[in-house]
Amino acid sequence: MTAARKTTREEVKDLIDCVPTDELLVVKRYVQYIVDIQDPVFKSLLDAPVDDEPVTESDKAALRESREDIAAGRLIPAKELYKELGI
Repeated sequence: MTAARKTTREEVKDLIDCVPTDELLVVKRYVQYIVDIQDPVFKSLLDAPVDDEPVTESDKAALRESREDIAAGRLIPAKELYKELGI
């Protein structure tokens, strides 16, 4: 009698069970990358050219304002923002 051959998915799951706990985050990030790269929007963002436009004075002012808001604690929690945006 021969043992049933495992699928690649089952073998991967077995391997993950053998990964030391302190390395699981690395494995998770890599697997998440493999999943994400299948998304055409994610892939297009990775393939997008670098923004080489110069930073304008308006950009600098907006960045300063943002940093001041963060320093002063004027933040909106992500959950609240998602609720406002209906996401």
